[in-house]
Amino acid sequence: MNYTIENDFFKAEISTMGAEIQKFIRKKDNAQIIWNGDSSVWKNHAPILFPFVARCLGGYFMIDGKKCEYSRNHGFMRDLESKMILKEKDKIIFELTESEQTLFRFPYKFSLQTEYVLTNEGLNWKITVKNTDSKAFKFSTGTHAAFACPLNSDSPDTKFTDYEIIFEKSEPLTSVLCTPDGYIACDKDGKIPVTKPYGEEKSGTIPLTEAGFGNGHLFTRFSSEWVGLRNKKTGSLVKIQTKGFPYCMIWQNTSGPAQFVCIEPWHGIPDAENTSHIWEEKAGLIELQPQTSFSCNQNITVE
Repeated sequence: MNYTIENDFFKAEISTMGAEIQKFIRKKDNAQIIWNGDSSVWKNHAPILFPFVARCLGGYFMIDGKKCEYSRNHGFMRDLESKMILKEKDKIIFELTESEQTLFRFPYKFSLQTEYVLTNEGLNWKITVKNTDSKAFKFSTGTHAAFACPLNSDSPDTKFTDYEIIFEKSEPLTSVLCTPDGYIACDKDGKIPVTKPYGEEKSGTIPLTEAGFGNGHLFTRFSSEWVGLRNKKTGSLVKIQTKGFPYCMIWQNTSGPAQFVCIEPWHGIPDAENTSHIWEEKAGLIELQPQTSFSCNQNITVE
């Protein structure tokens, strides 16, 4: 089921399936900020990732000695119905808790709440994971927002290549070395992650090209509190908050002409190419003690 929230400046439509944004629209010009989810290109809009992000090598983890099977990408949150627990005109909160659909893959009790609040500047987006179990557990989380590029409100002659990715502080970027199929590459001694200077011509700026980003370009060690998608002609800017996130993935559709760019703040990384599959040994996980919570914000601002 989809729910709509709105204020004088924006309107958003959120689905109970995955608590995922379906539409995010600026009212003054009907600009559709979030990708429309054309299934012939990529069926999603802005999925939430939990209990891990990105690639799962071989489709399984060993958790507490048990084989827990998954699809290749991003965990189970995006594929399950969340419950709407609060609805106001400009605010909505969803919750996912453990169930038969989760316990055989992630054998812990938890609450994952997703809160959306519209502001004058955009959409505040908060994820809170609470450990409701009697034992500690580890997890990763993040988001996968696809921003339409170009916008439907742009002039008809606007091209994808008229846009660029910018990091707030114009800092030289550090990338994490990944394999061509999207796993974390290890060094000759089997250690991860391997990092290197990204080598962009202008610090903190990544031009968009039709060549794209393959299975994604993963960044770390940045201090920028946001990463944005900027129209070089008009200066318009869509930003997503990255403050506190150790990683950010950049990806665009690989099927057909470029139509969107994903800017993905992550707490976590894909499986290493030499993974042991043992969950407790997986790099980048957050450990959460019983009856404690972890929150992160990936607010979207439109300028």
